[in-house]
Amino acid sequence: MKGKKLLDDDEDFLRSKSQIDVFPKWQELKPLGKNIHRRSYHSCVGHENYLYVYGGYETNEGILSDFCRIPSPVSQKSFCWTILTKKAPADKSIPGPLRNHTAIVHQNKMYMFGGKENLMSPTAKLWIYNFQEEVFIEGKECIIDGKKMAVEGHSSCLWNEQQQMIVFGGFYSDTGYRSSILFYDLQNEVWTMIFKGDNNQAQFPKGRAEAGVTLIGNTLYVYGGCNYESRFGDFWKFDLENRQWGQIITEKSPGTRSSTSLLIHPQGIMLFGGIHDITHEKNDLWLYKGNEWIQLEEDTSRRQVADEMLNDSAFDKASQARPQKKEKGRNEPRSFLMLDEEPKNSIHQRRNSVKNLDQKQNTDTNNNFQLNSMDELKKKRLQQKKNQMLAEFEMNEEEKSKFRSSSPTTDQIKNSINMITNQEKQGGQRKIQSPTGKKNAIQASLNGKKPCARDGHSAIVMGDIMIVFGGDRNLMSFNDIYMYSFNQK
Repeated sequence: MKGKKLLDDDEDFLRSKSQIDVFPKWQELKPLGKNIHRRSYHSCVGHENYLYVYGGYETNEGILSDFCRIPSPVSQKSFCWTILTKKAPADKSIPGPLRNHTAIVHQNKMYMFGGKENLMSPTAKLWIYNFQEEVFIEGKECIIDGKKMAVEGHSSCLWNEQQQMIVFGGFYSDTGYRSSILFYDLQNEVWTMIFKGDNNQAQFPKGRAEAGVTLIGNTLYVYGGCNYESRFGDFWKFDLENRQWGQIITEKSPGTRSSTSLLIHPQGIMLFGGIHDITHEKNDLWLYKGNEWIQLEEDTSRRQVADEMLNDSAFDKASQARPQKKEKGRNEPRSFLMLDEEPKNSIHQRRNSVKNLDQKQNTDTNNNFQLNSMDELKKKRLQQKKNQMLAEFEMNEEEKSKFRSSSPTTDQIKNSINMITNQEKQGGQRKIQSPTGKKNAIQASLNGKKPCARDGHSAIVMGDIMIVFGGDRNLMSFNDIYMYSFNQK
């Protein structure tokens, strides 16, 4: 009875923890049909109610070369991905594999610059995509004073008033990290460097890559970034007309991070996500206005990890509370051999029995939050999966049903069922809107769910909404899409 009460208490607590995060302004958008590859460090632009995504990187696939588009979620078109190019026809060319590049849109063309074509070196190429003719042409390579400005990890934005593409920072193949500023005249097709940024002086930002950059009027804003030594949490502005730097000091700030998104908000500048340290990506949301940073949403990444560990801890307690059962008519417990384990001759107890695994879990519990390397984290998760499989093997059906109610996998299955039946969770839970059963389905969405922590993602503003796509967390890339509504209360 004591063991049963312990199991019930753990389930109630875990169930309450899983219901705390509801974000009214966020929606996870579910594309209809086949999704595209997971990716990070790609380019993403908006043009005439479409999002265009090129390239990026995924651990298993490597550097990607596909070019895709999907309608804006506020349009009346079906929310489906379309592959525009995979391979170039014999008489045409495409950029090919590309990551850590940038892209902007001017009039009816997309300008895509720099990045890595392979794992070794950056490129100085400029590619131009004509939206009307739906073709790529190779633009003017960035060569200044006879040197190719091959760069990756830079940031770009459009200075519309002067019809210039602005390129800030990045890692240059010849000089390393820089805070230089390049101009590309979109009309005259001329590259110039207006700021060298190759000296680490206090008057301007240190050389860096993966900084958040945006433009308001004639002022360029730069937040964070990283180099060989560290990540930055400083905030700068650059007057494009007077060509002067100035550091912005605020009482409160989003802290050190790189690969973050800096966007123009109707009330100021919005910052989302990024990576603070190894294995510590963020999903917090900030707004800069009136010379101060306002935190709109807290970072939930650490709590998500804690909840995962809490699930594991509760399962360990439930395993310990269950008495060991023997198979009828036999004196030895049933064996369960994983593919990567070797059988051991044991009369009374298996080396990897539930009891031994529980003891090992208890020894490791105090160190759960001190796992700093990916190898250790993978081993930990593998051990937890083994534990779960072994335990379910020795549970009766009643115990299985109790445990599964708090299983993350089962929660995902429940969400899928909810999408099919268009059910609404009670008590302030997220609402799933599904097109299933409708003849003219446009899209499905999960209301109230925000993106998990990530870096290397893309974020763009389209009217009254912000779109977040893809990114990476702990070497796992995403292909999910989220919408943030500025006007939603």
